[in-house]
Amino acid sequence: MLIGSFMKHILEVNGMRRKWIPVFSVFFVLIAAAAAFCGTAELSNALVDAHKQGKLLPLVSTLEPKLDEAMAYKVQKEYVTKRLQGDTVAGFKAGLTTTAGQKKFGVSGPVAGVLYGSGKMTGSPVIFSQGFAALMVETEIAFQAGRAITKPVKSVAELKRAFRSALPSIELPDMNFVTMKGFRGVDLIAANVSAAGFIAGNKTAIRPTFDPNACDVTLTRNGEKVNTGKGRDALGDQWEALRWLVNTSIENGWTVKPGDIFMTGALGNMIPGKPGKYVADFGKLGKIEFEIR
Repeated sequence: MLIGSFMKHILEVNGMRRKWIPVFSVFFVLIAAAAAFCGTAELSNALVDAHKQGKLLPLVSTLEPKLDEAMAYKVQKEYVTKRLQGDTVAGFKAGLTTTAGQKKFGVSGPVAGVLYGSGKMTGSPVIFSQGFAALMVETEIAFQAGRAITKPVKSVAELKRAFRSALPSIELPDMNFVTMKGFRGVDLIAANVSAAGFIAGNKTAIRPTFDPNACDVTLTRNGEKVNTGKGRDALGDQWEALRWLVNTSIENGWTVKPGDIFMTGALGNMIPGKPGKYVADFGKLGKIEFEIR
């Protein structure tokens, strides 16, 4: 208001009020619009602050309604980079690998995130649900990189040469948002696709005859079947899902290292992580047993 009054006085003194006031009105409107816009730093800091304080994550699309997928990935990169102080990258994950999921959350395709080293579990772990706000369970096929990958992979044949093993896996995402009302796919992307924990099973060497699309999985809780899935549930083809995830991770500025784990998306449904003893049977790929308390 002070600046506006000052400029009005100056213009009146020079006899130019009628001619220039509209120009300065537009000028101040542009300043106000710029001040209202939230950049990636503000959005990633909002996520980091909530995480550090143990609070539920905000929907960043409510802070910046014009948030699109490209900007959401930039927010994710900043958010994850800040969280990696004291942590490591264990690999990468795909989400919303079905058309129904993509339509539900308004995204153009699957979404990608980063797996934290601190979230990796092996063997038959016990997971304590109080460490999560909204623990979920997904059965997935994972692949381990055998070498560094520095540029996009052009073919499945090239992809297979870069990976040495496949393994059964369980993802334990935490849908820890303040609300699901108005929740959009860009919120999921920005918050690193809700990555929290995951269980890596025993590895199987990738041989010419290995076909992950032929893999079926059954998940039981306390002996009762709670989920089933097929290898092709992830984008219709495990190899193409893996290639998409590798290329998207590279495009987002991440480095693929030997040993990195790639989880290609849920087989069957994502289910709530209720207490009980679980067995995920992936057939020839192996089993994973775990307990949630």
